[in-house]
Amino acid sequence: MPRTLFFRGFLTLGLVAWTASAAPAAPAPALPSAEERLAHLARLWGQVKYRHPALASRDIDWDAALVAALPQVEAAGDADAYARAVQEMLETLKDPATRVLRPEEAAPTEDAGASGAGREQAARWAAKDVLLLDLGAPWTETPRGELARAKAVLVDLRARGLDARAPERMTQALGSVLPLLLTQTLQVPGSRSVFHSGHRAHTLPADGRYTSALLTTSGEVVVPQGQGKPRPLLFVLDDRSPVDARVLTMKAQGLAQVLTEGRLDDGASAETTRVELGAGLVASVRLSELGVPLRADAVLPRRPRSEGKDDTLQKALELARKPVRKVKVREVELPPGRWRVDNAYPDMTYPTREYRLLALFRLWNAIELFYPYKHLMDGDWDEALRAAVPRFAGAQDAAQYALAVAELSTRLQDGQVALAGHPELERRGISGSPAPFEVLELEGKPVVVRVGDTEAASGLKRGQIVETLDGQPLAQRLEALKPYVTASQGTALRQRLWTQALSGPDGSQATVGVRDADGQLKQVRFTRGPRREPPSGEAWRMGPDNMGYVDLTRLRPTEVAALFEKMKNTRALVLDLRGASPGTRWALTPFLTTRKARHGAVLERNLVSADHTGRYKFSEELPAAGAAPYRGRTVLLIDERTLGAAEDTGLFLEVANGTTFVGAPSAGASGGVTDLVLPGGISLRFSGEDVRHADGRQLQRVGLKPQLYARPTLAGLRAGKDEVLEQAYGWLKDKGGPVGAPR
Repeated sequence: MPRTLFFRGFLTLGLVAWTASAAPAAPAPALPSAEERLAHLARLWGQVKYRHPALASRDIDWDAALVAALPQVEAAGDADAYARAVQEMLETLKDPATRVLRPEEAAPTEDAGASGAGREQAARWAAKDVLLLDLGAPWTETPRGELARAKAVLVDLRARGLDARAPERMTQALGSVLPLLLTQTLQVPGSRSVFHSGHRAHTLPADGRYTSALLTTSGEVVVPQGQGKPRPLLFVLDDRSPVDARVLTMKAQGLAQVLTEGRLDDGASAETTRVELGAGLVASVRLSELGVPLRADAVLPRRPRSEGKDDTLQKALELARKPVRKVKVREVELPPGRWRVDNAYPDMTYPTREYRLLALFRLWNAIELFYPYKHLMDGDWDEALRAAVPRFAGAQDAAQYALAVAELSTRLQDGQVALAGHPELERRGISGSPAPFEVLELEGKPVVVRVGDTEAASGLKRGQIVETLDGQPLAQRLEALKPYVTASQGTALRQRLWTQALSGPDGSQATVGVRDADGQLKQVRFTRGPRREPPSGEAWRMGPDNMGYVDLTRLRPTEVAALFEKMKNTRALVLDLRGASPGTRWALTPFLTTRKARHGAVLERNLVSADHTGRYKFSEELPAAGAAPYRGRTVLLIDERTLGAAEDTGLFLEVANGTTFVGAPSAGASGGVTDLVLPGGISLRFSGEDVRHADGRQLQRVGLKPQLYARPTLAGLRAGKDEVLEQAYGWLKDKGGPVGAPR
C-alpha cells in the first residue's frame, strides 16, 4: 500500500473513532405534555385499582391518593418532579414492590455494584465448619459432600449488581439446595392475587354473574432429601434478592435466620406488571402477595460497592454461631378480601377538577379492562382517553361535566348503555323517564305506534306524527341529543334518539304537537313516567286459520304453561317480540325445543387477574325440553326495539326449533348488563358479556336478521293494520303444515 494511502486510511479511522467517542450521549426522553401525563397516570391508577391485592383487602382510599397526586403531576416541570408526584401516590399502598422505576432500573444491565464482583465460587468454607453457598455465582451442581460435613450453612442470595436474570437463576438453584438442608417437610403457603370475572356491578342487584375475588394458590411442599440434620441455617439477602416464600416460611417456623442488606423487599419475587409513564419512566405494580410474614433477623445498611471486607458475611457468621430460637409456626397474616362499592360522591353534581378526572379514570379503566365489545368500537379507546382529558378537566359547570360523561359513553356504541343519577342528564332527556307512548320512525317521521297510558297522554292515538315538543321542532331536540346518545346500529340509534328526545325528569309534563291523517296539528299534554300497559287480559289470542298470536313483551314466565295448553292444537304461532322481554326465554324454550341442539348461545367474558387479562368463553345451555313440545311452526316478529334479553330469546329459538324471524333487524345489543358509578351520583350501565349465536356468529352491532323483511307503513298504521303481523300470517299460511321431524 502506498504510504500516503496508509496514513490517509489511518487518519480516517482515527477521525471515525474520535467522532464516535466524542458524540454526545443520547438526550433524555422528553417530558410528556400535561395531558399525556394524565393519560399515563390514568392507566397506572386503573392497573393498581383492579389488580393490586391491597386494594381488594385493605382500607386504602385510592380515590384520595389520585386526587392528591393530580395537581403535582400536572405541574411537574421535569422528569424528576413527575416521578416524585407519581411515587407519592403509590406510597399510599406502603408497598416497596409498587413504585416508579428510574430509567436505569427499568432496563437493568450488568454492572459491578455491591456483591457483583468476585462471585465465581459457588461453595466455599466461610469459616471452620461453616459452608457458604453463593447462589449468585455460576452454579453447576449441588455440593452434597460439603453440605454433609458443614455444621452451619450460609446461603448468599444477594442480587445487587448482577444481571436481570440472576433472581431467576438463584430461585432455580435454591430449589435444588433446600431439600438437602431441611430436616422436616416444609409446607409453603401460596401467593394471593386478585381475580375479576367481568365487571362487578355497583348499583344493580348482586346476582353472582360477575364476581371479584382474591385467589390463593395451594402453595408448595418441600420434602427433605439425603442427610439433612439440624444445624444453623442463615440466608443473606439484599434489596434486589428474590425473596422466596420457602425462605420466609423457614424463617417464620424457626428453621432458619434471615439477614438483609438494605430494605427487605419481595418485589423481585412477586408477580408484577409494568406501566409506561413516559420520560423514560416506568411504574412497577404488584400483582401478587405472599402468605407469610416478610421479616428479617437483622438489617444492615446497603453497601454501595463490593470491594473490601464483607461485613455482611461477618455478621452472618456471628448469627450462625448463635442457637436458633424456636418460634410458634406462623403462616398467613393477610387480611381477608373485601368488596367495596365505589364512592359515588352524590353531592358533587359539579365535582372539582380532580374529581372530574377521577370520573374519567374510573370510566376509562372499567371499559378498558372489562368491556367485551371494545374490538367492535369504531374509534380507538386510547385516543378517546387523550381526547377526554381536556373535556373533563375543563368542564365549566355541572352540565358540561355530565355531558362529558355522556359523550364519552357514546364511544362504546352499545345499545345497552344507559346513564342515570344526574339532574342535568334528566333535564336534557339523556336519562330520565320516558313518555307514556311509543314512537317508531316510519317514512322518516316519528309516528305514535302505541299509547301505554291513556290517562297520562289523553288525546294521543296511533298514527299521529309527532312534530314538536313544547313548541320546538322535535327534530331539533333530536339533533341536540346526537352527541350524547348511543346504540349498536343505525336504525336502533334513530329509534333511541326519538325515544330520548321525548324523555325527561320523572313526573314532569310536556306538550307535543301531533299531526293527524287529516293534516290537523294538535297539542297534547302528557306526563312522563314508567310505561304502563293498560290491562287487557291474556297476552295471547287466536288468529286466522288456526294460528295463534302471543305478545312476548307482555307474557310472564308463570303464564307460559297455560299458553301452550291453550295453543297446543294450533298449526302455528306468531311470537311478537317487537319490544323488551320480561325474561320468558327460560320458561318458553322447553315447550319449543324440537331439535337436538344443546346450546342456545356462546358467551365471552373479560377476565382480569395476575396472570393475564383475557377472556372466558362458555356456552349457554338450552333448558331441558318439555314433555310435549309444541310441533307447529313458529315465527318471531322483530325490529329495532328488540334488544338485550329479547335478542337472547331469538338466539334460543333459532336453535331450539328453527323459528323464522320476520320484520326488521334487531337492535344488536346483548350481554348481561353491569354498571359503574361516577362522582356526582352518575350510574353508567353497559353490556358485560359478548353474546353470540350458538355457531359463534356475531350478534352485537349486527342484530338478529329477518328471513322475511317486513316494515309497517304510515298508511297501514293509520288504517288500523299491523302489516308485519299480516305478512307473518301470510307466510305461515303458504308454508302449510307443522315443522319437520327433529334434527
